[in-house]
Amino acid sequence: MVVKAGARISDEEIALARPDIILLAWAATGNRADPRVTFANTLWKDVPAIRCKRVFVIRDELLNTPGPPLAAGAREIQRILQQFARDIA
Repeated sequence: MVVKAGARISDEEIALARPDIILLAWAATGNRADPRVTFANTLWKDVPAIRCKRVFVIRDELLNTPGPPLAAGAREIQRILQQFARDIA
């Protein structure tokens, strides 16, 4: 995680953090979490997640709904991280 939960972060801070994976999920935005916008950000052209096409969208209800949906969200994050681990191995 690049920032504390709920904190805002600038495009420059993300570029400096150079994340290997970017997970997009915005609460109450439905389908507005669009990876194309992420890939188009010129400040992020050297970010490993962008260069390696590792930007994933997780439906916001899987991260913000208590109960079974939250467990499904955790499994989805686990699946993404396991795939990343296999890709770099």
